[in-house]
Amino acid sequence: MSNRLLSLSVRWVACLIALGCLAQSRVPSAPDLDQLTPEQGQAFLASFRHSRLNGDLCLRFEIVHKPRKGESLAPVQGTLWASTQGETQLLRGEIKDALGKPALSFITVKSAQGSRVWISRRGDIAQELDDKTSLFPLADGLILSPFDLQLPFTHWPATAYLTTEKRRRPVHTFDALNQIGHEPAKVNFAIDRTYGVLVQASCFDMNGKKTRTTQVEEFSKIDDQWMLAACSVLDETTRDADLLRITEAALGGNFTPQTFEPATLAHPAAQSANFKRL
Repeated sequence: MSNRLLSLSVRWVACLIALGCLAQSRVPSAPDLDQLTPEQGQAFLASFRHSRLNGDLCLRFEIVHKPRKGESLAPVQGTLWASTQGETQLLRGEIKDALGKPALSFITVKSAQGSRVWISRRGDIAQELDDKTSLFPLADGLILSPFDLQLPFTHWPATAYLTTEKRRRPVHTFDALNQIGHEPAKVNFAIDRTYGVLVQASCFDMNGKKTRTTQVEEFSKIDDQWMLAACSVLDETTRDADLLRITEAALGGNFTPQTFEPATLAHPAAQSANFKRL
């Protein structure tokens, strides 16, 4: 499995399946996992932050909103472009409306120096968002936001190793604190111990209440590389959820620098020609 590709895709793993009390009584306790020292935890996190794509990546996807009660909404279609330039991680997204016309586009930039987001609605001039507004939904009726795709918390300075535990697979868990007065106030996230892949993240408000949880639902393999196939975002208050499913992928591209320039958001970006269905 490719560490570098997985660690920069939109990436999460499924939750643990709870065991009943009777079943638990029949299963021996799992052995304790070796814990990292604070220094080892920071070294592991630094390695994760420095991971990069094997090449530029273009994904076509659909997002389905699944309310706790009622029918799921019609899928929202879109495209993502992902690239790495040095230590900077770049992402461009374009969302279509129900008629298949451009509705919203955005560009995110993430590095050790910080994170930035620009958006354009229906071809308007791009505007940069401040750190307090990156949780806006990508389309009406959705939960999923640029924040859930950019994952800025992985680079927040105030991040500390917590523990190593098993969530289906052994993971290292971290707490990342946001700037005072910004939401979410804290994000708890888990990275697969072996593959260095971010597998789950939960956001908390300033009162310590969990507000949303994002996790991987499925992986797929294309051209001998493993990549995200589906992930979900759960609103912990309403229990509504969004499911993002990758439908096609083009790997190993080489995008022009203009692809990630905010001034180009008013017009659709060029797409790869070698898409393969997942």
